[in-house]
Amino acid sequence: MVRVTGVALGGGCLRGVAHIGALKELLNHDISITHVAGTSAGAVIGGLFACGLHPDKMVNALDSLSIRKHLDFGFNKKGWLKGDRIYNTLLQLTDGKYFSDLDIPLAVVCVDLISRQLTIIREGEVAKALRASIAIPGVFSPVQIGKKLLVDGYILNNNPADIVKEMGAKHVTAIRVLSSNYQNQSPTSLISYMNRYMDIASSLNTDQLLKRHADVIMDIDLVNVGRFAPKSIPMVIEKGQTEARKVLTREFLGEAVGNVIYMEQWREA
Repeated sequence: MVRVTGVALGGGCLRGVAHIGALKELLNHDISITHVAGTSAGAVIGGLFACGLHPDKMVNALDSLSIRKHLDFGFNKKGWLKGDRIYNTLLQLTDGKYFSDLDIPLAVVCVDLISRQLTIIREGEVAKALRASIAIPGVFSPVQIGKKLLVDGYILNNNPADIVKEMGAKHVTAIRVLSSNYQNQSPTSLISYMNRYMDIASSLNTDQLLKRHADVIMDIDLVNVGRFAPKSIPMVIEKGQTEARKVLTREFLGEAVGNVIYMEQWREA
């Protein structure tokens, strides 16, 4: 008997490395991951996984993804950072693979600034799609693919459980990265004001989608951990694995949705 699930991975900047721990725990429980969709940091972790990088190896790759190594300032009208360095690193980590090369179907969530619509990338070069999904407006320059001008999909769908279901997954696990105490604090800087503004819009859209399409939600609450806290990465990964283990062993069951089922019910002959 095989337990299977598709996974939806949400954004969260550096907090998104918690997905590594959660994926590792799913694999430790012999749960096969059939489909992957992600937004922003979730797209990067999901994309690397779909390209064949095991969670243990992702930990070793994190240093090559550090922000300080990718500060290619452009100071142009498109964004502070050109994004060429992070793209080249992603190209190496994905081995230059295309979506058609992947054994696990992958979808990457972005927003097209031209059409003002959500855009789901499922073809072409994986690294370019991942680079587009982390293009926070004003920070990274957007990515031109065809007639589309793509940026981070966070504002419209930060945890694409609906996309995973549309891809054909029979069961959907949504892994959501939170920081409750941090979110409840008053903004103290320009960036924190912008983050709070985007969080409000994003959560309204995303919560509704999760209620309709996620079978299991794994909430990873990183109390007081900000979006850019590189020293917290080992703790964040461990927390992701611990919280996933709680769900999988029935020690904890989130109340975020009413249609939650347990992993052991996901069985196929």
